Amino acid sequence: MVPPVPGKPDATLDGSLYRRDPTAFLQLVSDYRIALQGDVEVVRARLLPGLDGHDPAVRAALAAWGGEAYVQDDESGTEVVLVRPLPGQPPRWRLPTWLFLLTLFTTLLAGALMQGSDPLATRFTAGGWLAYPTGIDAGALWKGATFALPFLAILLAHESGHYFAARRHHIPVTPPYFIPMPPWLSLVGTMGAFIRIKGPTVRRSVLFDVGAAGPYASFLLALPALLVGLALSAPVPGAADAATPFAIRFAGETVWLGNTPLLHLLGSLYFPEFGAEPVLLHPLAFAGWLGMFVTALNLMPLGQLDGGHILYALWGEPGQERTARLFVLALIPLGMLWWGWWLWGTAALLVNRGRLRHPPVLQPRVPLGPRRRLLARLAILMFFLTLPPVPLAL
Repeated sequence: MVPPVPGKPDATLDGSLYRRDPTAFLQLVSDYRIALQGDVEVVRARLLPGLDGHDPAVRAALAAWGGEAYVQDDESGTEVVLVRPLPGQPPRWRLPTWLFLLTLFTTLLAGALMQGSDPLATRFTAGGWLAYPTGIDAGALWKGATFALPFLAILLAHESGHYFAARRHHIPVTPPYFIPMPPWLSLVGTMGAFIRIKGPTVRRSVLFDVGAAGPYASFLLALPALLVGLALSAPVPGAADAATPFAIRFAGETVWLGNTPLLHLLGSLYFPEFGAEPVLLHPLAFAGWLGMFVTALNLMPLGQLDGGHILYALWGEPGQERTARLFVLALIPLGMLWWGWWLWGTAALLVNRGRLRHPPVLQPRVPLGPRRRLLARLAILMFFLTLPPVPLAL
């Protein structure tokens, strides 16, 4: 980021600030600052007294900018924030594409192991810590498609939701980066995916659109996968645990999966004896279960997670930070039910450098409109419907 210098354009912008008329906007402001944030030019200015965003001269100058313009009236006058991606910054797709293909392979392998096949004829060293393949069976690998394809579609929908929302607001963003992982280390063949936002967020409404698009996309795709998958699932003999009534088979072992309010409702509709007998999930149902779990994890109200974006957009900085502190305290007893919550909470804090507070947007005083407030509250409900207190047990 180039340090902003009040009243003086930054020389590194090389005259690109106002290509059509360099003086069209500067003649209308009392002071301004220019900076580079990531891959974006940012101009923050105050209009001259008596001018606002409706003035014809101001509107004409903003139209010549060629990027996004945000105008806010406050007690000190009218502030204008102009943002525009730097030219010549095309996204790089080679590495994301290879990571996706590698993740497709590892998730296919995980799905095949759930079907009782080992396409790589895997062997382990004497200590059991290192695995190595001794062959490959393409037919057996393809058995994992009933899990891998819907699961990757849900992850891709989640990241694509963020990606296209950012692009819609002209925020530079990277393609999704998938993280492949051997299934004997991660069970599902991946550690998820992420994107990088490479520009500032001006208003809470923009932050909400980008942050909420991912959870809504993954939830709306995971739900039909779960509905169809449950129809293909079946109860099995035995006594079900109330916290983990679902199960999958992985490499000959049983893995128990947690319950949520939404899953409990669906399980009761599909299986008359639900709660008394465990339900062995079809791979498609497991993909839907994972989609719900991924949605819940991302909706946690911590820092730069989607839930932190949504709560900051809805309540502003104090409300989001208070909720994050309460959630961290709630992870203490939750960790006594499943130790993974302590690990996840620690990892989330490390990623956010120990900060619970969401970083501010450039114009934080502009609130959400009624439609976005409703969607934000529905996202909070979505979090409580999809969060399992005990995600899994071996």
